[in-house]
Amino acid sequence: MNKRLNYIDNLRSITVFLLVLYHIAIAYNSWGEANYIFFERVNLIASIVVFISPWFMPLMFLLAGVSASFSLKKRGYSAFIKERLIRLGIPLMFGILFINPILSFVADKSHNGYEGNYLEHYSVHFTKYTDLTGYDGGFTLGHFWFIAVLILISCIGCVVIALIDRLSKNNRKAMIIINAAISFLAIIAFDISLFGKRIPTYFFVYVLGYYMFSEESFVSKILRLKWFLISGWIIASVTNTVLFVYIGKYELLNTMCNYLAFSLGLPALFCIGHEYLDFSNELCKNASRLSYVFYSIHFPLVIMCQYLISKAGANNILNFIVSLIIVYPLTILLCWLIDKCKYLRIIFGVK
Repeated sequence: MNKRLNYIDNLRSITVFLLVLYHIAIAYNSWGEANYIFFERVNLIASIVVFISPWFMPLMFLLAGVSASFSLKKRGYSAFIKERLIRLGIPLMFGILFINPILSFVADKSHNGYEGNYLEHYSVHFTKYTDLTGYDGGFTLGHFWFIAVLILISCIGCVVIALIDRLSKNNRKAMIIINAAISFLAIIAFDISLFGKRIPTYFFVYVLGYYMFSEESFVSKILRLKWFLISGWIIASVTNTVLFVYIGKYELLNTMCNYLAFSLGLPALFCIGHEYLDFSNELCKNASRLSYVFYSIHFPLVIMCQYLISKAGANNILNFIVSLIIVYPLTILLCWLIDKCKYLRIIFGVK
């Protein structure tokens, strides 16, 4: 159990760490997404987003499912749900009230030329309900949609897991059929969105994490195919990126590569984690413990940094580079400062 948790924690930390790069790069996307701030289409930078997109959020939910398998067995259903509601619910409410207004404020100034100050914009943020992205200065869940959906999936997952356990009753054949069905549903639901997010697929991969990827016997089987999975994932991801960003046609092939980047990427990254990230030290422990803090605070820092650098007259490429140089250490510093304060640790869900 400890061996698996080491590389699971490291995979989660690296995935969260990638979000700074992802959210800086999305300001240069080539598909017309307004974002909270947008500069111009830069295909090379947009390629970062397209390469990462098919697998990085599904991986977060898969890892959450694996962690849930250990936590549920240790705590039981009621204690597990209570822990999820408290540890995730407090950061969610704090983020909605105090962090997300920063995103919509910058968006309103960037896209609409809003002239009021931040406090004045509070009344706009909490009274303007449109598409809930916040790109127009209105109310948004921002990046806290992940925490909200994780709470929802964790609670519904307990019901579904209890039902599956009752149906299978330690019947191995029934469990194989159920896992195969869930895997199939995760793939075919990949392009089904609720509120703009792939919530059905996130739910199915969460359950797969709970039942399959938490089992050493299953991990041993996919490790035998690791080079096939890794090479297939890289080829599919690169092809998907080239087709989407640079060519813009062959839609069917593009869709197939997108699906393959997702379906091969999860086991491939799991293999990489198992083989090369199975270690622990103080840096890894702190990164894992503060991963929710990093997730919560990185995005407003990205948006504010990009906005202020643009106002200073930097060109777009310089903005991209300087934002990376500033936001990563600044986010890490703020994580360290939050960890030093007992009350801030509670607010941000730090154990």
